[in-house]
Amino acid sequence: MKLYELARSIGAEVLTRPRSLNVDIDKYYIDDRISELLAKECCDTTLVVSNILNPHIFRVAGLLDVPAICLLNNYVPEQEMLDAALENGTILMVSSAELQETAERLCLCLGAEARVTHANRT
Repeated sequence: MKLYELARSIGAEVLTRPRSLNVDIDKYYIDDRISELLAKECCDTTLVVSNILNPHIFRVAGLLDVPAICLLNNYVPEQEMLDAALENGTILMVSSAELQETAERLCLCLGAEARVTHANRT
């Protein structure tokens, strides 16, 4: 599914567009720990969904070639986070829902098998 379609389907607002929203997304990773993100095999078709409100998550996303990060709960990021997203070429979007509801919406769009977990690392 294209990122722009996915954002619309889950009710997320796109805040930064350092690249095209026409990127394919076929996996999603949901967690609040950067260490877990590093342990996963995320790639250029993975959407990262997190409550991590630290600009360092964008540096990690850049290292993993993750195209987009979705924050939760209508969070309004500080300028430092917006700058980090742009600097690392990461699309930043914000879901109006909390973690569980956003996960359910993603599951409906991409399927349960698209969720990156310890059990289904690719």
